[in-house]
Amino acid sequence: MRYPITLAQTLLSLAVVITPLYWWTYSFGGLFIINSSPFQFTAKLLGTTLEISYLISAILEAYRVYLIIVLGRNVYLVLRGVAVRSYAILTASLSYLVYPLIIYYVANYVIAIHHIPTSYPMVLMGSGLMSINYGETNMIMTITITPHPIYWLALAVGLMVIPAYLEVKWRGRSISKGNV
Repeated sequence: MRYPITLAQTLLSLAVVITPLYWWTYSFGGLFIINSSPFQFTAKLLGTTLEISYLISAILEAYRVYLIIVLGRNVYLVLRGVAVRSYAILTASLSYLVYPLIIYYVANYVIAIHHIPTSYPMVLMGSGLMSINYGETNMIMTITITPHPIYWLALAVGLMVIPAYLEVKWRGRSISKGNV
């Protein structure tokens, strides 16, 4: 076997893509809950799944099927001695670290448009309390942003691209340009 690290990274990427689990959960006081991964999405408002979730999940499932085909081809090519690396899992897992920031700034923008006095800390992982004052009503809600264990596995598998890159650089040629 010419590229064992590259093969391991590709097989583990395929396993991550095939696994039908959510990577992160975002909960806003239990009123609005988002479960997401690069391959599926669910948004629930007051316990009812929003219809847009089904459309988004269908598109993400198509992306999952595409990656399964590409990664399957990559496994075949690596077994034949051609090193092909995929950066899809790395970019997907790194982008999930940015999503809590995006949610924070979008929420601030939406709340500012409606002139609702609120205060809450920036929560990147874990929990924080959000205080909303609307008229004479004061509401406190817990914002929880939680990565699941499969996310940490996906991040580790994505970072395996670095030793795979070094393996190919030291041992021979690669066709990583233009691949997923």
